[in-house]
Amino acid sequence: MVFVIPVEMTVETYGEKDVTLPRFTGYVSRGLLLHMLHRVDPGLSQALHEPEMVKPYSVSILRFRSKGRTPEGYVLDSMHPCRVGFRFLDDAYARSLFDYFTKMSSATIFDTTFRIANITINSKDYKELEAEARPLEAFRLVFETPTYLASMGAPYHCLFPEPVRLFSNLLRLWSCFSTSRRFGKEEHGIYKKWLGKHVGVAEYELRTVLVQMRGKKVAGFLGWVTYEMDVEDEWNRVTSMLARFAEYSNVGGNRTGGFGETRFCPMRDWKKGD
Repeated sequence: MVFVIPVEMTVETYGEKDVTLPRFTGYVSRGLLLHMLHRVDPGLSQALHEPEMVKPYSVSILRFRSKGRTPEGYVLDSMHPCRVGFRFLDDAYARSLFDYFTKMSSATIFDTTFRIANITINSKDYKELEAEARPLEAFRLVFETPTYLASMGAPYHCLFPEPVRLFSNLLRLWSCFSTSRRFGKEEHGIYKKWLGKHVGVAEYELRTVLVQMRGKKVAGFLGWVTYEMDVEDEWNRVTSMLARFAEYSNVGGNRTGGFGETRFCPMRDWKKGD
C-alpha cells in the first residue's frame, strides 16, 4: 500500500472484557502506538523517544462507551467499540504501523486484549492541503481535547489560543515535514507580524480543565474560537491551510499525548467583488 502524507489511521477495537480506563487516555494512546511500532521496528520506536526530536505524529484519546464511573476513571463497555486515532506527518511511520496490522489482529491495553475490528485510513498530501486552502474571512477551531501552548523559558503555560502564538507554531511544524512548500526564518518573521495585524479573535467559548496524567495534573482549555482575517492575501490562505493541517498534527504542548486535538470549521469565504 502506498501512503501519502499526512496520514490518519482510525482503529476500531473491541475489548475482551470490561476494563477501567483513566479519565484522560491520551498517554494510553501514545503508549499503545509506541508499543505497536516497537513490535515492528524497535529502533524506530526508540527514535521517537528522543527528547530533542520534533515528533512526526500525534494521537487521539481513546473514545468508548462507558458503563460507569469509578475513582480511577471510567469503565469501558466491551459490548461497544473503542476507537483511537494515530496521525503521522511522515508516511514512513504510517507504513510501519500498517505492517503491525498485517501481522497482528489484536492489541493490549491495561492487560486486556482488544480485537482489531476495522481500520480507516485518511490521507492528504501536503500539496493537496496547500492547493485546497482558500482565503477566508472567518473560521472556527474546535479544541476537542485539553490544549495548552508552551511559554518558552517560563514555568507556566498559555491557556488561550492567541493567534500569533498558535499559528506561528503550526507554521514551524509544517516546515519541518512538508514535502511541498517550506517556510524559512525570514518568512516566519513576516508571518508573525502579519498575524499580529490581520488575525483576531471574534468570539470564543472556552473552559479550563485539569487533567491527571500519571500522578501529575496538567491544565488545558476546551471549547471553540472563531478567528477573523481582514485581508484576502497569500498569508490568509496559508493560515487556513495551517488550520486544516492542525487536524493531523494536534496543537500545543503534549500534542503526541492526545492534547490539542482540533477540528477546523470554515465559516465565511471572501466574497468576490466586495
